[in-house]
Amino acid sequence: MKLFYGGTIYTMQQEDHKVKAVLVEGNRIKALYDEVPEIEAEYFDLQGAVMFPGFVDTHIHLVGTGMALGSVNFKDDTSIEEVKEQLRNAARQLPSESWLVCEGYNDNQLNYRLTRNEIDELADCRVIIKRVCRHAAIVNSAALKAMNIQDDVEDMDAGHFEKIEGRLNGWVHDHAMDLFVNASLNETVDSLKRHMERAAYEMHAVGLTGIHTEDLGYYNSPDNVFTAYTQVFGKNKIQLRLNLLRHYSVFEDLADYPFTDWLKKDAMKFYADGALGGRTALFREPYSDQSDTNGLAIFSQEELEEQVQRARRHNATVAVHIIGDKACEMVLDAIEKYPPISGHDRLIHVSFLSPDLIGRMKNMPVICDVQPLFATSDFPWAIDRVGEKRSRYAYAWKSLVEAGIMIGGGSDSPIESFNPLKSIDAAVNRRPFGSQTQYFTEECLSVYEALKLFTVNAAVVGHRPDNGMIKAGYLADFTVLERDPLTTGNIADIRNKMTIVDGDIVYRQ
Repeated sequence: MKLFYGGTIYTMQQEDHKVKAVLVEGNRIKALYDEVPEIEAEYFDLQGAVMFPGFVDTHIHLVGTGMALGSVNFKDDTSIEEVKEQLRNAARQLPSESWLVCEGYNDNQLNYRLTRNEIDELADCRVIIKRVCRHAAIVNSAALKAMNIQDDVEDMDAGHFEKIEGRLNGWVHDHAMDLFVNASLNETVDSLKRHMERAAYEMHAVGLTGIHTEDLGYYNSPDNVFTAYTQVFGKNKIQLRLNLLRHYSVFEDLADYPFTDWLKKDAMKFYADGALGGRTALFREPYSDQSDTNGLAIFSQEELEEQVQRARRHNATVAVHIIGDKACEMVLDAIEKYPPISGHDRLIHVSFLSPDLIGRMKNMPVICDVQPLFATSDFPWAIDRVGEKRSRYAYAWKSLVEAGIMIGGGSDSPIESFNPLKSIDAAVNRRPFGSQTQYFTEECLSVYEALKLFTVNAAVVGHRPDNGMIKAGYLADFTVLERDPLTTGNIADIRNKMTIVDGDIVYRQ
């Protein structure tokens, strides 16, 4: 048995509930103590650190995060010259028939929009530069030629090719982007394992004990992805608990897969719209900064209802990517028409809401899967894109909590940082890092509410009733921090000291 003591231990059973010691037997919490007991056990002194239930990210892309950690990534670049130099250096090492896939391009942060012609000057190989939202990308002429796509190409369902005066400028959106990304993939079980391992080690280092991920509809083969999962994760392997969302394109193919508690089967995932950055998020009214578009519907209402019905035939719930208010309305219409047989459907992001939508949601079997860091990345430019009125209910976390709607916290990594302390800070402060300007502070959460997103609520979202709190009988998953986020400022700067999963210390600073 192991006894953890010597620090501040928050159980999260209720606000400010603390104990002095936690006894672990095997992979379960055996007892809690208000004073440090004298018993036969291996004692672990927390040395003043602060223990919480293990943090869980409810929306992440594990393989994509691993790939991004090992690839050219422009996420932290602040000048277009830095981007161009990185691109030039990376392309110089590759033959012309190779694909160079880059991550994290943020035209709003850089205040610059690259084009096909500029990439052509920097690289001879086939280039895909994913926008940070991963719903748009810029490709060069070599990539277009490899796919035999010319200026007369027409848009596809849920896919858009940008043109200027009839010529492709290299920007491709949603399903049009997917054509290029899929062509660039050549993943094997071994390469997938490397991506997963790279990401998992970094996730343990920031205190994550579990994640909800969606990888099975990509990377050439769901069989390869699942085989890699089974070889990487589990007891006596990398101990990270995974909830596996199942992409609609392979949903039926996964029916007989050997899911386990480490690799837990979760909802059927699909998309209702695109992203705000590329103006493909679907709104009721046109964009404020581009009045000729409302965004992009991935499915018609009838098609969307067909996807929901498909899940219901397998007694499954759905998890739907939703950014704009019209996309949310369409999804709610479909769920009302075809409610789940049991459980709750998951509304992912729900970035732009309105009082009427929140009013409908609180009477429906839904939970929300929100990403606090979106607010720090998207304000203030999001206000220009959709206007002040619609922005009032952007990232409306407090309104959802007050309506009694369950919300879990995720990062959408590699789009945002998977460090949960940064997300907690964003939920509390709603301001870009380094800025003192807060946006719509009426939607700020308390620190306790923000912590619940990654502990108590994450367990509800993930159908894990024996997780999310420090309580006798629950799984022994803990995150141990250097400082107390409930009593100190600068939450984003707090470092993780120790991560414990299934009773085992998997990371120590």
